[in-house]
Amino acid sequence: MTSPINPINRSTTDALNSNGSAKARNQEATENSSSNSRPAAEDTVSLSDQSLQVRDLQQTLESLPEVDAVKVEAIKQEIAKGNYPLDPERIAQNLIKLEKALSE
Repeated sequence: MTSPINPINRSTTDALNSNGSAKARNQEATENSSSNSRPAAEDTVSLSDQSLQVRDLQQTLESLPEVDAVKVEAIKQEIAKGNYPLDPERIAQNLIKLEKALSE
């Protein structure tokens, strides 16, 4: 007595084969019907005014540098001269706000 290596039931295999041939027949029928009909219209997309504005803003933002180098250099010079006012109270309050926002 021999034991098959592949335990798939014959009826399951037959069903799969019949489904595959049915799919092939359906695809062939679809191809034949589409070749007899007129060509399909092209898909089009229209963007709203808001989406166009968002796209333009995004392009503008991408073209800008992430850091304003001129402003950074001016602040560095003022700090070096000792003319840049630092408010420790304001810095502390902003750090507290940041910590609270991060913990939420």
